[in-house]
Amino acid sequence: MLKQRFVFLSLIIFSFNPRPAFSQFSEKVVFNNKDSANDYYLAVRPLSGNIQGVQVLITSFNPPEFVLAESKLQNIAYGNDILTIIASLGPSLCADSSSVERLNQILQHVVTHYSADTSRFVLGGFIYAGNTALRYTELCYENPSRYPVLPKAVFTINSPVDLVGLARWCEAEIKKDYYSGDVGDGKYILDALTKKYGTYTENVEKYIQLSPFYRDAQTLGNEQFLKHVAVRLYFDTDITWQLQNRRNSYYDTYMPDGSEMVKRMLLAGNSEAEFVSSKQPGIRSTGLRSPYSWSIVDEVDCIQWIKQKLKIFNPQTYSPKYLLPVPKGWQTEQFALPPDFAKQITMKGVEDLRFSPGWGDPNSEEHWSYAFLWSLDGKVDMNASVLRDNLTILYTGLVGRNIVPRKIPKEKLFPVEVNIQIVKTAAGDIKTFAGTVHMLDYINQMPMTLNLRIHVKDCPDKTHSILLFEVSPKSPDHANWLKLDQLNSDFNCVR
Repeated sequence: MLKQRFVFLSLIIFSFNPRPAFSQFSEKVVFNNKDSANDYYLAVRPLSGNIQGVQVLITSFNPPEFVLAESKLQNIAYGNDILTIIASLGPSLCADSSSVERLNQILQHVVTHYSADTSRFVLGGFIYAGNTALRYTELCYENPSRYPVLPKAVFTINSPVDLVGLARWCEAEIKKDYYSGDVGDGKYILDALTKKYGTYTENVEKYIQLSPFYRDAQTLGNEQFLKHVAVRLYFDTDITWQLQNRRNSYYDTYMPDGSEMVKRMLLAGNSEAEFVSSKQPGIRSTGLRSPYSWSIVDEVDCIQWIKQKLKIFNPQTYSPKYLLPVPKGWQTEQFALPPDFAKQITMKGVEDLRFSPGWGDPNSEEHWSYAFLWSLDGKVDMNASVLRDNLTILYTGLVGRNIVPRKIPKEKLFPVEVNIQIVKTAAGDIKTFAGTVHMLDYINQMPMTLNLRIHVKDCPDKTHSILLFEVSPKSPDHANWLKLDQLNSDFNCVR
């Protein structure tokens, strides 16, 4: 029965319009050419191509392909800017050295292969791999320099969180001798743990070292390293079904240890530790009723939770604290910073654009006249050098993303050149800058120079830095600048 149970690690993002993402959307990625038959993972890229977070689903005792039928998390991620990675740890019960090393290899390959942000990962685990997911996350925070990512959240599904408790569960199921599946699992697990680590009574320290939590401890154990991590432990809490079909009380499940772990994390100050009771019974893809099922997770709710923890930008729910009006006939767009076409930008936040009606028309006087606002996380001490470097990255990326779709010949390409200088501070600004961007107008495929005015706003919000950019290729006396300056005048720090 053990090999019929499956385990998942997950890392994640949401407009919550789930789209199908089954095998036809997945790609097989080999991370170790020495053993391509086993050392691979499946990847489901987001529909938009914009990876704002990574969800890594890892199974034990099954190949990666099995998760595609058992979980819908990758389906929702597919339509919500989340890269899903599915991998197998093989016959692994805990975060032993081989499992940790395999995870390191997989995650490092994902970071490199997809240029993934190492701070936008969420780990989750199903049954025994949940134990691995928790312990691995603890290790990442205990020794950050040794691991490729620093997960922001971790969740488990019907998982044993205490290896000593798991060994005791095995003994209890063998002694009870009621349900053959649990008896078989108990014998297999107890034998595997004993052969590798000795008995838990004689080698308790080894079990504690490998376990994310030890219930008998009198002080905080390894769970202390999860203090700043969002944690969810999912359980199918239908005790009536357990009693009738397995002759199990709560004490014959993994729930007591899980709830105790959450309690201690809450007491230690982690207000984001949760014990989550399933809203629906566990049902396998075959129709089998089992608490060991991915279906106990409300996938939409889980993705929403992950997006909140990763602070992933969603234009449909974005509610700025500032007011930047939309002039009549103008178009808007919002996206996260850094965008997928300019990932080297050193600042994080949101870009909020206002396009004049003739922005994209080469025959219009308003061509390339627009404004955009950067709402940056934290207080940034802006200077001309930082602006020049980041704007060079931004406009180089804009040109680069249009080369193939617009069939721009290479002889027309040239490096973007940005010049920025500080000028007299305008009303309402902390600092004011002016400058130029010499670049290829990829719409009509001709060189052009954009003129810039940049306002670093003096806003009371201490958690963000606000920059407003006015942009036009026209000279400062052109009527376009009256419209842009009016947009700046109408800006308000508080909405």
